[in-house]
Amino acid sequence: CSDIREHLGSLLNRGDGSDVSFVVAGETFRAHWAVLAARSPVFRVELHGSMAEAATPSITLQDITPATFRAMLRFMYTDAFPGDDELGESPSETGQHLLAAADRYALERLKLMCAQKLWENGSAETVVDALACADMYSCPELKDRCIGFLVEEKIFRKVVLTEGFLNLWQKFPSTIAEVRERIVGHDDDD
Repeated sequence: CSDIREHLGSLLNRGDGSDVSFVVAGETFRAHWAVLAARSPVFRVELHGSMAEAATPSITLQDITPATFRAMLRFMYTDAFPGDDELGESPSETGQHLLAAADRYALERLKLMCAQKLWENGSAETVVDALACADMYSCPELKDRCIGFLVEEKIFRKVVLTEGFLNLWQKFPSTIAEVRERIVGHDDDD
């Protein structure tokens, strides 16, 4: 059994030989350019420019929380999806933020894992948020599953009256059109 996950996870924890740091909401994270560049084409491009500018760059990131960045770094070093305890007080919300970060940094495997986790934790209360994430971050499998879940009449009637559905209607009208088509198709099958 390979122990590379353990070794790279320890490298991240200790920060030995780190050559880049990130400041996220006042919290500093030390990392290794080579690991980040190997895992993310976005980091490869962004850090290449930063490395030319300074020997030990410190990059301030906006629009990401420390919990989300920590979970993303852990994944980049260990290829393991964080446990619910690592996702903070709201695993579903942090999962959505992690999906956004995975999309932003082109971490396709993490993106798939986040989509799977959102689906596993799906319910009538969360399906609209998961569908919005699927549309926003190009997750066709998650989108298809969410729409399939919505076309069940009892679920749709509950969800259509929520504020989240109204927001989905306003932000993603094409997705609502897909839901409508599936419902009409579903009714034709009966």
